[in-house]
Amino acid sequence: MAVSSLPNVKPFQFRRADSPWPPGTTLLHVYVLVQPERDRDLTRLVDGGHAVLEGFPVSPVPHEWLHLTIDQITDRPAAEISQDERDSLAAELRIRAAKLAPFTVTVGSMLSYHSGVIADVSPDGDLGALYETVHEGIRAVRGDAAVRYPHSLPHLTIGYARAEADSDEVQRRLRRVRPSHATLTVDKVHLVDVTADAEAQTITWETVAPIALGKNQ
Repeated sequence: MAVSSLPNVKPFQFRRADSPWPPGTTLLHVYVLVQPERDRDLTRLVDGGHAVLEGFPVSPVPHEWLHLTIDQITDRPAAEISQDERDSLAAELRIRAAKLAPFTVTVGSMLSYHSGVIADVSPDGDLGALYETVHEGIRAVRGDAAVRYPHSLPHLTIGYARAEADSDEVQRRLRRVRPSHATLTVDKVHLVDVTADAEAQTITWETVAPIALGKNQ
């Protein structure tokens, strides 16, 4: 991605709610995880995006770390949330998730974004219900301070920008990736303990609890 005098891609900034993510701190999140062995059309789409990103200052997200962010627990760092508290949160989320049926979304097209490369995710209906269900579950257990994460339109991050750059060329290349869309089945979410590495521009995690939707409980 060639640097220009008017860059419109800037290094991604990891955040806790509306503030910078404190270095050395992990945070609990609820994610939808891509399952590479099942979601093969999606991983092929991602591979196509990664191929056109070679040589650009973007850290590609490996298959095993692909995710949709559903919510972030914002009241305290993960290290300050006990196992009993984690168990209580997971139990509440399971009760609420049991009322939602699994569903499928479409991922794509891929977009050169202000902080990297993302893929749009649609439609909004079932995802919106999942966001609301998780959000209210967290609020019920941990209060308003725990649900200050600012949501954006649903998306799957393909790569995080490491440096300022002009995104026009990478967007042109992304448009050549075919097929430009793939499906993702959402039948569970995961409560995860997330590490953000601002230098490497990576997100990794340890699973705290899987939370199945509907009859998968």
